[in-house]
Amino acid sequence: MLDKKVMHVMRKGAFTCTEDATLKDVAQIMTINNIRYCVVVNDQHEILGVISARSILRGFGKDHEQATAGNILLPYTVTIGPNTPVEEAVDLMSRKKIEHLIVIPDRPGARAILGMLHVEEIVEKMASGWESEKK
Repeated sequence: MLDKKVMHVMRKGAFTCTEDATLKDVAQIMTINNIRYCVVVNDQHEILGVISARSILRGFGKDHEQATAGNILLPYTVTIGPNTPVEEAVDLMSRKKIEHLIVIPDRPGARAILGMLHVEEIVEKMASGWESEKK
């Protein structure tokens, strides 16, 4: 597993919304797609933040058809490249106490979202015997 790269484990693509999406819209995106995170982007598709299922709860009691993603997003700047070793990604997640990383291209200035790396993928690989796979 030590020689595996983020690209071998990440989920390709990401579910996104704009900062003016309503909480109802975001909740529907997350429910329909059975996901726990939605990446909030601006009109240029630059990452503004992330909304997690937990952060949706911060909108509880607000008018979920009027409150927007921009009101509750968690500013998010922790990204990782696809060629980063999984070991480094796990260390970063542990240090930052987060459960996911947004994967962007390795080239400087790149902002396109290639995918997401979730702890679930890493745990699944560990459970399936990833360490016993040929290197």
